[in-house]
Amino acid sequence: MKTNLQSFLWFVVFAVLFNVHISNAQTTKTVGATGADYTSLKAAFDAINAGSITGAIVLQIIDNTTESASAVLNSSGTGLSSYTSVSIYPTVTGKTISGSLSTPLIDLNGADNVTIDGSLNSLGMGKDLTISNTSTSNIAGTSTLRFINDATSNILKYCTISGSETATASGVIFLSTGTTTGNDNNTIDNNTITSVGSNLPYNAIYSSGTTTGVTYYNSGISITNNFIQDYYAAGSSSIGLNCDYSTGWTITGNRFFQTGTRTSTTAGNTHYAIKINSASGGGFTVNNNIIGYSSSAGTGTTTYNGSYANRFMPIQISVASSPASDVQGNTITAISLTTTSGSTLAPGIFSGISILSGGVNVGTTSANTIGASTGTGAITLSSSTTPYAAGIY
Repeated sequence: MKTNLQSFLWFVVFAVLFNVHISNAQTTKTVGATGADYTSLKAAFDAINAGSITGAIVLQIIDNTTESASAVLNSSGTGLSSYTSVSIYPTVTGKTISGSLSTPLIDLNGADNVTIDGSLNSLGMGKDLTISNTSTSNIAGTSTLRFINDATSNILKYCTISGSETATASGVIFLSTGTTTGNDNNTIDNNTITSVGSNLPYNAIYSSGTTTGVTYYNSGISITNNFIQDYYAAGSSSIGLNCDYSTGWTITGNRFFQTGTRTSTTAGNTHYAIKINSASGGGFTVNNNIIGYSSSAGTGTTTYNGSYANRFMPIQISVASSPASDVQGNTITAISLTTTSGSTLAPGIFSGISILSGGVNVGTTSANTIGASTGTGAITLSSSTTPYAAGIY
């Protein structure tokens, strides 16, 4: 009896260990135009969606790819797909995933636990992967990377993400609608989010949860330590981080700036670095961001020009009264605005931090700096009239 029991226990231990081994098995495939298992990211995603690759999946970018259609990754369990995680990173410096699509270039369609790490061999040092959609389409949904249908717990880091979309309801990075919860707990960290050359996108990052019939907010998003630059529309509004119908975001340590002078061609438009318009969402943390200059090194000046009645609001917030949001330790400086606007109503032509509604703690634990603590000329506002302007409204 003792021998049989011992044998049974050893069998159970072996079975458990064997199953653990299987569940932790890693499948590694290569992606690139030449010499790879898959010639495009779309082909690799198609294989995952078909169940040809399962488990913990690693996709190594060994060469550039050109995507002729959206690379769509569905949620695990859709059809034959079965994966626990997907990790994507380059093994060679200076690689590019690119295309010219009036759709998302990369579409995380309910996909969870996906990490796109642009650093070489996923070591967290440098940005060796560029993801670029060169389309200037104004079709809503045009983007370089989209989160949709409850894509959760994904990480995008150490990449250069470039795009040129011209839709007001889209962005280079687009957090779209959900089906049950929203696109929650995603992290965008240590990236450069920018234009494709001189074709500037209207929004660098855009989020708008589901509001038709039922509300599913995009919640728990972390936007941290990114360079967010060169977004602008000469004849429309433009926004670095445009956040609608969302809640509980952490927006910290980012730099927002323009590397060239931005000149308006029509009147009545407002430009923003951070705009949060989420009347029923609260708990936002907007801390230690730097808005201004014309480089990531903190040199030069962000300049908005033109003989039209346009405005610039570095941070504008409309949120719920509870839970309270925080705006602490931000620096807004090295900015020049020229406008013909004579708006005398707050927030006027410029308010460094503008709180339009909700419960927001501003500078209660760490002072925000609007302009500079010494000297003059850190912020220059030029108008032919005497409009309203404020540091904090």
